[in-house]
Amino acid sequence: MLRRSLAILAVLLLYGGPAAAQSQTVQSQERTAGAGEIDFGVRVASDLGGIGRYQSFSDPRTGPTLDRFRYTRTRNNWIFEAAVDHAGYRDQRYAASVERPGKVKASFEWNQVPLWYSGVSISPFTEESPGVFRLSDAAQAAVQGGSTIATAFAGSIGTVFDTRSRRDIADARVVYSATRNLDLSASLRSTSRTGAMPWSASFGFSNAIELPVTVDTRTNDVSTAAEWSSGRGTVRVAYDGSFFANAVDTLVWDNPLRVTDQTHSSAYSAGNGSSQGRLSLWPDSSAHTFSASGSANLPARSRATAYVSVGSWLQDAELVPHTINTAIQPIPLPRDTAEGEARIVSMLYRVSSRPTPTLWLSGQYRLYDYDNRTPHFAVGQYVRLDGNAATSATGGSEAFDLTRHFVDLDASFTPLRFVAFRAGYGRESDDRTYRVFETTVENTVRASVDSAGLSWGSARLQYDYSKRTGDGLDEQVLSDIDEQVSLRQFDISDRTRQRVSAILQVSPSSVVGFNASLAVGREKRPAAAFGLQDNDLTSFAVGLDLMPGERVNAGVSYGFENLTTLQRSRQADRPPPDPSFFDPTRDWTTDLNEDTHTWTASFELPRITDRASARFMYDYVHSTARYLYERAPNSQIAAPQQLPALANDFHRASADVEYAFTNRVALGVGYRLDKWSVDDFGRSAATLSTPLIPAFVNVLYQWVPYDIHTGFVRLRYRW
Repeated sequence: MLRRSLAILAVLLLYGGPAAAQSQTVQSQERTAGAGEIDFGVRVASDLGGIGRYQSFSDPRTGPTLDRFRYTRTRNNWIFEAAVDHAGYRDQRYAASVERPGKVKASFEWNQVPLWYSGVSISPFTEESPGVFRLSDAAQAAVQGGSTIATAFAGSIGTVFDTRSRRDIADARVVYSATRNLDLSASLRSTSRTGAMPWSASFGFSNAIELPVTVDTRTNDVSTAAEWSSGRGTVRVAYDGSFFANAVDTLVWDNPLRVTDQTHSSAYSAGNGSSQGRLSLWPDSSAHTFSASGSANLPARSRATAYVSVGSWLQDAELVPHTINTAIQPIPLPRDTAEGEARIVSMLYRVSSRPTPTLWLSGQYRLYDYDNRTPHFAVGQYVRLDGNAATSATGGSEAFDLTRHFVDLDASFTPLRFVAFRAGYGRESDDRTYRVFETTVENTVRASVDSAGLSWGSARLQYDYSKRTGDGLDEQVLSDIDEQVSLRQFDISDRTRQRVSAILQVSPSSVVGFNASLAVGREKRPAAAFGLQDNDLTSFAVGLDLMPGERVNAGVSYGFENLTTLQRSRQADRPPPDPSFFDPTRDWTTDLNEDTHTWTASFELPRITDRASARFMYDYVHSTARYLYERAPNSQIAAPQQLPALANDFHRASADVEYAFTNRVALGVGYRLDKWSVDDFGRSAATLSTPLIPAFVNVLYQWVPYDIHTGFVRLRYRW
C-alpha cells in the first residue's frame, strides 16, 4: 500500500513537471509559480496488541510516514493544488484540484475511512459463501442430543481475528462558468464499504447469536445543477440521485441448538425450532430528487429565498420466503418483490429584513411531506424467528406517512449600541398515519439578550420554552399489539421542555481571557404513565486563556455535564386478560444518572528561540453512570439485581517540539499518550459469557482498554 501511495504522489508531483522540461525561452514567456510542503518521518507505537478502540477510525501502526503533503502551482491563470494525508495507511487521503478563476474548477478526492470493531473476535461459524455461515453438523447434533454448547463447540472455535470494515470514497466535482452569470456544476461521489461487522442474528430470547456479517456495499451519489446569479438575486435548478447496491443481500446462519428442523408453540422463545435462520440484509435502492431554488433582493434591505424539491425513493428487491424452516408449511407471499415507493416533497420559504438600523425581522415556513406509495402487503400468517407460525395482529404492512409543517418567526431590536433583544416563535405540526397520535403540535417561544462589542467582552442570556401536544389518540393501536394503553412513545408524547443558557466572555486585557457557559434543560411528559417520563440536562464550563507575549500561549478549561432520565414500565406474566397486566404493584422504574467531567490544558511556546517552537497539550475525561431499578410500593415482583456502575476514563497528552534549520527545513520530534479505561457491563467479558442465556454465541466484541505510547520524528520541507 505504501508503494502504491508513493506512486500516486509521484503522479501529483509530475503534474506540473512539463514546464521544467521546456526550453528556457518558453519558460520566460509564461507566468509560473509553485509552492508546497512535505512532512515525512517515522512513527513508533507501543502495545499494538492491546490497542483497543484507539484505532476505530484511524490506522496508528508503527512505520514510515508521509503524513502531510501540500503543493500549489500557478501557471497562465491556472491554479493547481494537491494534498496527501497519511499516505500508505488505512486512513489515507489524496486530493487534487485545478482551477481557472471565473471559468472552471475541477477537483478529485480519494478518502479511506477505516472502522475497527474488535481485535479479539472469535467465532465457531465459518463463512461457506458470502452471507452464509455454517457450524459443525456434529457439534449441532451433540447439542441437540443434550451436550452443552461450550463442550460441543470447544474444538470449532478458530484463531482470534479482527472485525473491521473500511469505506473508500471517491469524490469528483466540476464547476463551469458558462457566462458571467451562469454556472453549471456536476459531481459524482462513490462510496464502497467492505469488510465485516458484528451482527445480531437471534433465534429467540434464549438463543442469541452474533456473527461477523459480511459487508460489501456501494453507494453512488450524482448531482447536477445550473445556477444563475446577478445583483438582483439567484436561480438554481438541480437533480440529485443516489443509488445503493448490496452484493450480500441475504444472511443465512446455522442454529447451535438444532441440526434438524422442528416447530412448536414456544420455539420462538426457546430458539430451538429451525436448524438455520435466514433474513434479508440491506436491499438495493435508489433516490431521485429534482429541486429549484432562488433568492431575490427586495427593498428596505430585505431578501427572500425559496426552495422546492420533489423526490422519489424506490426499492423493489426480491422478497425472501417467510421461513427457511422445513418443518413449517410454506406461507404464500402476496407478491414477489417489495414494490417499495415513496414520494418526498420539501419546501422552504424565507424572508428577512432590516427596515431600520435597530430592527431585524425574519420569518420562514418549511414543509416536509413523506407520501408512502408502497402497496399494502397482506399478511395473515407469519413466522416468528423461524420457530413457529403465528397470526398477524395488524393483517400486514402499515403504510407510514408523515407531513410536517414548520413556522419560525424571529425579531431582534437593538436600542443601545452594544445590546440586542431578540424574541422568536416556532410551530411544528406533524400529521402521521399508523401512530397512536394522528397529529402533534409543538409551540416554541424563545427570548434572548446579547451584549457584544464591549471593551471588556460579551454576554448572552437565552430562554426557550416549548410544549408539544397530541391529538387523535388511538389507544386501540396499543391494545391490538398487547401493549399498555397508557404507554406513550417518547418521540410523539405530550411534552414540555424548558432551557436556560448563558455565555460570558471577559477580556480585561490583551493578556488574559476568561469564558464561562451554563445550560439547564428540563423535559417532562406528564401524560405518559409508561415509557420515558423525564429527560434533564445540566452543563457548565469555564476557561482561562493567557497570552503574556509572543513567546507564550496557555489555556485551561473545565466542563461538567449531568444527564438524568426516568422511565416507567410494568412487568406482566401474560398479556390481557391476565390480572398481572393491570396490577400497579408490578410497576418498576429505571433511573439513569450520568456525570461527565472534562479537563483540558495547553501550553504553547511558538518562539522559544527564532528557530525553535514547542506545544504541550493534555485532555482528561471522566464519566460515570448508574442505572437504578426501583419497584412500586407493596410490589409483587422480586427485588431486581442492580447493575454495576459504568465508568470511563480517557487521557490524552502530547508534546511536539520543532527546530527550523532554515526557512525551508525543520525537524520535529513528538510524543503522544492515549489511555482509556472502561468498566461497562454491556460489553464486558463477563456479560459476553453470561450463563443467563443458555445459547449465547458471540464474536466477543468488547470494550477493550488501551494504553498507547506513540513517538515520532518528522522532517518538514517547504519550497
